[in-house]
Amino acid sequence: MGTKLTRIPLQTICRWRFATRATHTRNLAQPTDLAAVLHEKLNAQLPTQISNGATIYRVPAHLRLVEPKAYEPNIVSIGPYHHGAAHLQAMEITKWNFFHDLFNPSKPDRPNLNAVHEELKQMEQQARSFYSEDLKMNSDQFIHMMLVDSCFIIQLLRETREIDFSKKSMQIQRWMLPVLQRDLIMLENQLPMFVLNKVYDLTTSSSSTCEATEKLGLKELALQYFEPMMYKDLDTPKNGALGVEGDGGSHFLELFRASICPTEVSQNKFLVKEPHMFRSVSDLKESGVKVKKAENCQPLDVRFKKGVLKIAPVSMDDYRFTLFRNMVAFEQCHFGCKPHVTAYVFFLDRLINSGEDIGLLHYSGVLQHTLGGNKHAARLVNKLCKEVAGAADDSYLRDVLWEINCYCNDGWHQKRAKLKHEYFYNVWVSVATIAAILVLYLTILQTVWELGDDGNRAHMLRTGFWRSMADAFAIPFGVSKPSENAPVPVENEAQILEWFFGYKACDDPNFFFMSC
Repeated sequence: MGTKLTRIPLQTICRWRFATRATHTRNLAQPTDLAAVLHEKLNAQLPTQISNGATIYRVPAHLRLVEPKAYEPNIVSIGPYHHGAAHLQAMEITKWNFFHDLFNPSKPDRPNLNAVHEELKQMEQQARSFYSEDLKMNSDQFIHMMLVDSCFIIQLLRETREIDFSKKSMQIQRWMLPVLQRDLIMLENQLPMFVLNKVYDLTTSSSSTCEATEKLGLKELALQYFEPMMYKDLDTPKNGALGVEGDGGSHFLELFRASICPTEVSQNKFLVKEPHMFRSVSDLKESGVKVKKAENCQPLDVRFKKGVLKIAPVSMDDYRFTLFRNMVAFEQCHFGCKPHVTAYVFFLDRLINSGEDIGLLHYSGVLQHTLGGNKHAARLVNKLCKEVAGAADDSYLRDVLWEINCYCNDGWHQKRAKLKHEYFYNVWVSVATIAAILVLYLTILQTVWELGDDGNRAHMLRTGFWRSMADAFAIPFGVSKPSENAPVPVENEAQILEWFFGYKACDDPNFFFMSC
């Protein structure tokens, strides 16, 4: 019995030793296996990365979740990202109608379709490199898409320059015009600019409307078409307001963004980072800062000088929110792009915290909106910056924000603004304040007169009231006493005037009225 009990633990110990050795052997072999796996992964073909030349991106998921409709076209698809979407098929008929108008076989001076097609075939690979994703379309599908979409855009830009286009066109209805503008400016709904330029050049001389547009390039036509998205409903000059130097951009969104961004940016004369806290319009008002509308300036212009903050007028509605969101998305994705629009949107977000701030900007002529109530408008403006990475280091407004904060932190400006806002914020309060000061003035005068003796009164008559005010509070304490040999005043009108206003009041009547 004892032998059996001893044999069982021995068997258990042996099994444990063999299991330990096997585990140790596996652990020794694991680094070799892991190294093989790593080498296998290293030699495997990686997924297609974003091309260095990519400028047309998919909007990041975290931005899309905030406002999905701002990034998805409503009636027309341009480019490969939304090509074939079911809700956009109705506009494909209009695209083909525009294509037929451009290459109509009955026109003797129609463009050469074969020449356009061959040019697009040669540009296919370069055009594909402008998109951040690996496109699943084959060569024929991609070239076909570029041809039809580019012809539609070019014909639309040409024909919309005509007066009363919405009344004459049988294919584009009035309600479609602003929706098309919004769709064609979206980041995911773009064609490369060099493709559009080539098709435009190959079809310009044969276009039925080229007489009106032959002197304008595609860039100028596009800026004129998108100009109302920024300047509509604003009391500012619009003719030729937008413009860029050089190529401008690789697609319509980048072109429009380049046209509104500041061309001259300060070199950050303050070697400090942008302050993390910035005051709202209401707080700026309490600190003595005046907000005014800037005249004859660029759309994103913001300037501050001597307590006056000048902001370029801006109008806010659903279409402009779409425009700002897509420009911000482009700046968030594109490497080396200065985040000017992002900085401007963050500036508005800090400037507006409540419906009162919206009202103050509206009354100063800076902001107009069609977003319902002021509180709702403030919430929508604040939503523009949700999930957006800040632009503190590269902000073109860094110097302006620093100067504003320095001005507001000055104690003298704060006290002066507080005095003005509490005692002089309207006419009636100002009158009441002045009346109270006058009553206090007369009370002090009466007190000084009653407390003073004949010598004090004589001294006041000789020096005048203003000089005697300095000694007024010392009279009750006997600190300053006039000479006892001072003559007793003669109570007449001339001496009373001299007592109040000095000796000049008797000699010059105008001095008396000016003093009053």
